[in-house]
Amino acid sequence: MKNLDKYVSDSYKLSLDECFGYWIHNGVWYSDEDLTFDEAKEVFFLTLKKLLDDNKVVLFAPYSMFNENTSQWDKTITIRKYGDTVWGLPSKEIIQYMRDVFPKDIEKENDGKLIDFWFSEECPQIGWVDQKQEKSLFHNNPALKQQSLALFSILQWKKWDAILLS
Repeated sequence: MKNLDKYVSDSYKLSLDECFGYWIHNGVWYSDEDLTFDEAKEVFFLTLKKLLDDNKVVLFAPYSMFNENTSQWDKTITIRKYGDTVWGLPSKEIIQYMRDVFPKDIEKENDGKLIDFWFSEECPQIGWVDQKQEKSLFHNNPALKQQSLALFSILQWKKWDAILLS
């Protein structure tokens, strides 16, 4: 894909400047180039990795890894960071997990299987890091913790709504 670094950089900047705390912005939509769903997905994964590496976001381990019988996270590593218990794996492993569990037979951003995935127990939840207070924006706020990584999907729907309204 041409301009991959630029798309990731634009997506990263827009996520922090315009969408902080809401979703990961796909800056590709402001370009003249149409990307395939797979290319847009790659921009999303690389943007998420950069946000993790730069400590702008944290991910909460997917609920599917929680053992209700023992009330423990026994299928993965969790750590205390920014006042919360977050997923303790390196970003490279987290992104690989995301690639592995991401629905394989999806070709369009508005596919029902993709929307279901964002709210499934396999999808991690995201926490945006308050840089001034060095804590997750979800710290001690259970209602906000319900937000999932549906960010990519939400933004895709916003694009769809804009097309319908124009």
